[in-house]
Amino acid sequence: MEQRAVLCSAAYRLAIEQIPALQIREMPGISLRIHTSIRRQLKAGETDPSRIAFEAVKDVLVSDTH
Repeated sequence: MEQRAVLCSAAYRLAIEQIPALQIREMPGISLRIHTSIRRQLKAGETDPSRIAFEAVKDVLVSDTH
């Protein structure tokens, strides 16, 4: 369980660093949406924090453009 928390934390840090501060301020709930994406990926068995972060950013930013 602790390993999962470390993985979640690492993926979150990597994801949030990829999003400009202005965009973070303009998107209420972005932090929660990133966490939701990360949790979903962890539940599916993903273990690479970089891949998880990339998918989380994609989930958050791409879904807002449609």
